[in-house]
Amino acid sequence: MRRRLFFILSFALVVIGFSPLHTTQASTITQPVTLYVHGHHGNIRSMRPLMLAAQRDANATPALIAIVKSDGEVSFMGRLTSQMHHPMVQVVFEDTRTVDFHRLRMYLHQVMIGLKDRYHVQSVNFVAHSLGNTAVEWYLLRFGKDPNLPRVLKWAAIAGPFDSIPRMHMQPRHNHLDPDGQPHLMAPDYRMAYFRRDRFPRLAVLNIYGDLMDGSHSDGKILNASSRALGYLLEGRTTSYQELRFTGPDAQHTKLRDNPRVAAAVDNFLWP
Repeated sequence: MRRRLFFILSFALVVIGFSPLHTTQASTITQPVTLYVHGHHGNIRSMRPLMLAAQRDANATPALIAIVKSDGEVSFMGRLTSQMHHPMVQVVFEDTRTVDFHRLRMYLHQVMIGLKDRYHVQSVNFVAHSLGNTAVEWYLLRFGKDPNLPRVLKWAAIAGPFDSIPRMHMQPRHNHLDPDGQPHLMAPDYRMAYFRRDRFPRLAVLNIYGDLMDGSHSDGKILNASSRALGYLLEGRTTSYQELRFTGPDAQHTKLRDNPRVAAAVDNFLWP
């Protein structure tokens, strides 16, 4: 398994354009570093289309791959320097099956500690897909205002299950947003986050969701009401909040990662 992972990582380093397979300690990184976080059952290939688009269209630079083991130990591969333009870090969880937000939060926290301690990163952006947004959400709720960690400036959320029940993302099927934006039905984790919402740091948010336009009001996996519930959760707590709806077959849950219009929207948000 680990040999297979090594070959996959080596291939990614070549294809995406990361520096050779080694780690290095950098001087202070003053410009924002953008982290790409995959979702449930994701892997090193999951966020590749978004990163390749950023590299091609925004002149972003692949810098590091952060491999997070199931015990939270983080290995960094690649190199990160202060001269890099729009440096990108790909976050890969070895435990891709967990839906426990405590574990997801811990995994991301360990990555952020490593970026701060080893690379002296001062600020970051997040680009997350699906359950990767759960990791970001609960990291922000617990550590978003910690002055000893990199400051989070922007968060591009794609197909986030913010008001969903683990393993039951399409339930309750008839949920919707009330006129004030509040979810008509709140899952237990969403309710918990809502009552802790004052812990969120102030940051800019782009919330992207897909609608298949087939009457399901979903991207095929996540209800639109669940993804859009982020707006009510963050109301009054962002420097800016933008919501984008993509429609049709290319707005399907996993296809959103491959959709060039989604990539363009993310890049324009991160690097206007």
